Amino acid sequence: MIFKKLLFVLAASGMLFLVSCKEEETKGCMDSESYTYDPTATVDDGSCSYYYGGKEYGQIDVGSQVDLNNEYDIYIDGVFIGRSTYYFPTGLSCGNPQAVGSIFNAGTHAVKAIGNGGNEVREGSVYLEAQDCKVVLIETLLITDGGGGGIDKGNITFWVNQDLGCGNIYVTINSYGSGTIGAYYSGNPGCGASDCANFSNLEYGSYSYTATSDGGCSWSGIIQVDASCETMQLSIDGGGGGGETGNVTFWTNQDLGCGNIYVTVTSYGQGIISAYYTGNPGCGASDCANFNNLSYGAYSYSAVSDGGCTWNGNIQVDQSCEMMQLTLANRSSADVGVNSELINYRQ
Repeated sequence: MIFKKLLFVLAASGMLFLVSCKEEETKGCMDSESYTYDPTATVDDGSCSYYYGGKEYGQIDVGSQVDLNNEYDIYIDGVFIGRSTYYFPTGLSCGNPQAVGSIFNAGTHAVKAIGNGGNEVREGSVYLEAQDCKVVLIETLLITDGGGGGIDKGNITFWVNQDLGCGNIYVTINSYGSGTIGAYYSGNPGCGASDCANFSNLEYGSYSYTATSDGGCSWSGIIQVDASCETMQLSIDGGGGGGETGNVTFWTNQDLGCGNIYVTVTSYGQGIISAYYTGNPGCGASDCANFNNLSYGAYSYSAVSDGGCTWNGNIQVDQSCEMMQLTLANRSSADVGVNSELINYRQ
């Protein structure tokens, strides 16, 4: 009898032990991108909250750090968001109430600044990541003639797509000064992006560049400017592009009145431009003329359109993505104007 009672006590103790060892649930927000993130939570209770009104949103602020002797109406993706009347000589950070800003979906956005009476128009693009805030400086935007042509200068932005373990990277273009890459982007950020090395208003042509870093990494090469925006990705192979081949995308930033444009790269076939983008769309964009896996080097191209417009020239491939913007200014001199429309428009 004593033996049976002992077994009962042991069994009861075991049951108590099993109950006491059961893991307790901790409810809370389990999304690390949320400002209410609870790292101890084991069950998501739907309490996650986000800045900018939602997980896939961020903010773009526009202003100037230098006195441009002008005031600007600011448009993003063609929508007026405010008037810039201040400049910030000690630096402009996100959230400054005197900057012009608004909330947008993550992605690439076209930025335009129009000076008093339309006397100056500046344009560019910025890549916005979710739950981030980007500052666009008006002085880094390309000055255009506002009339859809005649652009003979371009901007260059050097960037990286990951932490290369090199620290800050200092890029120098001969006779144009230096810029610093202080952060990385997961996708092509477009010209004028913050924390990139930006160079503005370079005349069309070839430029030598060098880059050094806090961690001893170094790069050198040549970049060709023949569009309003050129981007150069530096990579750990030191070559600025992620390998021995690159992609080329031909595009337009407005309806040129030429209809569909058929682009041929010698020995690499043909592509069609059937729509326009207000800002640099990046390589592989739909309705652009795309050419993939071209070995590094120089290539000849030609382009004709339904409306009789023609282009021809050379493009240098020395990074993973090369963009060539066709404009009215770089058409062949024998072209005549026509009034034929592209199929559609994309932002």
